[in-house]
Amino acid sequence: MRKVILGSVIVIVVLFISFLIIGMGKKVQNRKLITEKIARLPSFSFMTLSNESFNSSEIKKGPILIVHFHPECEHCKYEISEILKSDIPTSGVTIILVSSAHPDSIKTFLYRNNYPDYPSVIFLADTLYNFENTFGSGIIPSSFIYNRKLNLAKAFHGEVNAEAILKYLNESE
Repeated sequence: MRKVILGSVIVIVVLFISFLIIGMGKKVQNRKLITEKIARLPSFSFMTLSNESFNSSEIKKGPILIVHFHPECEHCKYEISEILKSDIPTSGVTIILVSSAHPDSIKTFLYRNNYPDYPSVIFLADTLYNFENTFGSGIIPSSFIYNRKLNLAKAFHGEVNAEAILKYLNESE
């Protein structure tokens, strides 16, 4: 009886370890595919706050800073306020701020925080929740810096300060 129980436990442990190894392999493979996909500015389509479609095909050159945020996230509020206070909005960088929140929530966020209106800053709503599938990150905030040739220079997952973003924007030129 003990041999049967011991044999069953060994089989279960081997199956469990095999399951973990296969799962990790798939995760590594998916991460590699996402990394390849975002190495160059990926194709995407989000809605503007005036309910018009904005496509990545409209972007002809960089540098570009894409920030995935949520209006209720304190880290996002801090990061966006630091970006907009810095030299980034006036340095020729296109800033795309994307949120999966309802467009009205994003508008309220803009109004409450009295953000300046820069022509280089574009607020978009991810109404179909495609950001994570497109960029491979659901972490909020996430920032992606693309150089003049629209190649990925740096990706940040989590809050980052404007100085670090400026460093990579300057290096990517």
